[in-house]
Amino acid sequence: MKRILVVGATGFLGHKIVQSLMLEKGFEIRAMSRKGPPTDAIPKVEWVRGDMMDSASLDAALQDVDVVITSANGYMKETIEADYQGNKNLIEAVARAGIDRFVFLSIVNCESASDVPHFHAKKVAEDLIKAASIPYVFIRAPAFLDQSTDHIADGVRAGRFLAIGDKTTRWSFVITDDLALCIAKAAVYHEDTINNNSIDIGWSDGAKNQTELAKIISTVPGKQLSIWTVRWGVFQILARPVKLFSALGSDLMKMFLFFKKGDFVSDITKQEKFFGPAPTSTEAVTRWVKSNKL
Repeated sequence: MKRILVVGATGFLGHKIVQSLMLEKGFEIRAMSRKGPPTDAIPKVEWVRGDMMDSASLDAALQDVDVVITSANGYMKETIEADYQGNKNLIEAVARAGIDRFVFLSIVNCESASDVPHFHAKKVAEDLIKAASIPYVFIRAPAFLDQSTDHIADGVRAGRFLAIGDKTTRWSFVITDDLALCIAKAAVYHEDTINNNSIDIGWSDGAKNQTELAKIISTVPGKQLSIWTVRWGVFQILARPVKLFSALGSDLMKMFLFFKKGDFVSDITKQEKFFGPAPTSTEAVTRWVKSNKL
């Protein structure tokens, strides 16, 4: 029976990855946390303590592991250092452990976004993984429609939709339930043909602009939404001064300005090859609406 280690298992996405893995048979699941198991720990999951900034703890967590998944990040929580040095430590530990497959959560077209720190961190990690000759699967995520604090859902409840930049530029989206399922499927995929692939995740009907997304979100629950648009110029003006007191704020503004280029679009060819048909935007949004009781 193969053992899968989930790094970042207590995070918003990591918790969903563990839940998705529980649907699979024939695998043992080990979850890594700096603080041990959470109060809502999923039964039948082995919990180990580990810190991406502590190489010795990573070596211990990786003992007798066949497949590694990581969705860990630091930039949204504490510091982006975990996205650079932490990932480097993890990659080196995975190489020492000689695992069969490393499923690494990356970002769509991150190689084209060197000005966005957390996008660039993904590209740096991808390069390190390739250089270490580790069998990998890069799951490249687009924009998350939902977050642990779901600002879009909160807006819908208030009858509004906050549009970023303009109403015409398209980029790709995913809901985290679908992303977690794809990551789990990559980990348990039965053939080695999935190894050494970069797989974009998205919707079968393609990228959406803000007007299209607002229409889908309003149509599913049958709610009228007013669209409030934050223009690109706001991000251009504020990105530099915001950095003085919030690295995260500056990072996110640079991310939005990257969206403006129109390059944040998923090619779902490999997603459908390995995981089956991608959901439509309406299918994904319908599930998101139901989960948020909108």
